Amino acid sequence: MKRKCYKPSLLILLLLCLRLSGFAQDRKAELESNKQRLEEEISFTSKLIGETRESKNSTLGELQILNARIGKQESLIATIQKQMLQLEEQSRRSETELRRLETNLKQMKEEYARMIYFAYKNRNSYNKLVFLFAAEDFNQAYERLKYFQQYAVFRQNQITKIEETQAKIKDKLSQLEQEKNQKQLLFEDERKAQINLNTERSKKDKVVSQLSQKENQLKQSLRQKEKEAQQLQRAIEQIIAEEIRLASERKGEKVNKEDRLLELTPEELELSNSFALNRGKLPWPTERGIISARFGEQPHPVLKKVTINNNGIDIATARGSDARVVFDGVVVSTNRITNTNYAVIVRHGDYFSVYSNLEEVYVKRGDKVKTKELVGRIHTDKNESKTEVHFELWKGRMILDPDLWLAR
Repeated sequence: MKRKCYKPSLLILLLLCLRLSGFAQDRKAELESNKQRLEEEISFTSKLIGETRESKNSTLGELQILNARIGKQESLIATIQKQMLQLEEQSRRSETELRRLETNLKQMKEEYARMIYFAYKNRNSYNKLVFLFAAEDFNQAYERLKYFQQYAVFRQNQITKIEETQAKIKDKLSQLEQEKNQKQLLFEDERKAQINLNTERSKKDKVVSQLSQKENQLKQSLRQKEKEAQQLQRAIEQIIAEEIRLASERKGEKVNKEDRLLELTPEELELSNSFALNRGKLPWPTERGIISARFGEQPHPVLKKVTINNNGIDIATARGSDARVVFDGVVVSTNRITNTNYAVIVRHGDYFSVYSNLEEVYVKRGDKVKTKELVGRIHTDKNESKTEVHFELWKGRMILDPDLWLAR
């Protein structure tokens, strides 16, 4: 009958445990990184809210930043709760390991006590000699001598194991104490975050109440923004249509109005593919900022039964900030939308990035730009005391959600 071999199974189990341990450490680092990022973003929103409050009256810009801040606070609380759950699981594992070590220590001490008792009973050298000389032959005497030597070594090893286990128990107790302190700190962080969240919600309710009394003014502002958005969309569509026409002419083909993608040169194709590979990793069009208005159809933050359709995202940032290009490309347009609103359009092969609400432009049509190169100064609305860039992404004639493409 063949003997079963368990070594591969044990090896697989060991590797699995190491992998799970590594995953837990990675998850812990990820949660801590997210917590720090959210705390920094919340701190940045305080600066932005401070700027919007330079206006004596409540503004829509202040409300948008408050909404973003509330979202960050909620995410922070959720992250802290995940950290606490992970720490609870880690503590349970530590307690299980501590119990195992204590059981092992007890067994080793009992075994060592039996060894000491045996050694005490056989402490007389005469007894050992009698035992050796009672051997039937030399080989048996040698084996008995070797037994005494090995027994002495085993006793010493047992002492070493006991000391090592005691040290591990001490370390595990210290680890449990650290985990207890960490849980207390996280509990306090969660409590403070919850207080801040409730405070921000109260501020939001107050601002909404004040803005609700300015319904006509808000509707007028909304109509103006919709008009500017339509102008920007027409400008983008014209630029893209022209790029498609020029690309088709180079290929000697007839332009099809339904064409959504451009004919690309090998260099443009490489650039386009590289852009596509960076989905979710593109740098933000501002050095620092928060999303104050998201992509797609959204309910108006104040006006009831009114929706806003956003072809991109709006990013609130600090006064005096610049917009920067998110990827290598070529400037294909620098359009004036209003007296204080310029838009820069950059082509990246099949893709186009749009930077709008600029009060000053640093580039011109035909310029080759590199990732994070500055393209213009972002306009500050003096009425609302807010600085905000409008950012869009297109693939051919198809509008994309920029939030899915920017790095977290």
